[in-house]
Amino acid sequence: MEKRKSKVLRLTESQMISLVERIINEEIYDSQKLYNRDYVVNRLKNGPRELKKIIKELPYIDCKTDKGEMHVCTKIPEVVYVFLKNRY
Repeated sequence: MEKRKSKVLRLTESQMISLVERIINEEIYDSQKLYNRDYVVNRLKNGPRELKKIIKELPYIDCKTDKGEMHVCTKIPEVVYVFLKNRY
């Protein structure tokens, strides 16, 4: 078994404060939020096999952009949200 070397990451005080603020302000999962379905499907197609299976279950919901353009949205489960935020 290969041993992993641990790395020490040195941060200045301002870098640490910036990191903590970013984590605190990070968006949290909202099960009712709508996401662009095409974007979600394209990201999942390149994801792990277990997430690709979720594509078929995503609902089709008609919605409008801020500019009034119609497109298809979807609601996503939390596991997909975590994947989209690159924390999977």
